[in-house]
Amino acid sequence: MGNTLADVLVHVNENMDEATLRGIEQDMRNDVGVISVGHRTGQAHLLMVVYDSGVTHAASLLQPLRAQGLHAQVIGL
Repeated sequence: MGNTLADVLVHVNENMDEATLRGIEQDMRNDVGVISVGHRTGQAHLLMVVYDSGVTHAASLLQPLRAQGLHAQVIGL
């Protein structure tokens, strides 16, 4: 793991139910370099992701969402 932690907010265009959201969060946690993923109750379209920018890039964080056919953008760089 590198030395540089970063956090971003990911906005998901589609509405997700809780089960889908939890599955996507777990998929994201399994990515190398991801430290933590979470959301606030009632704001399922926004995910806060903490990651090691020495290992992965913000754009790579969208892969698990796109694999589910969702559309998302990284905001808050």
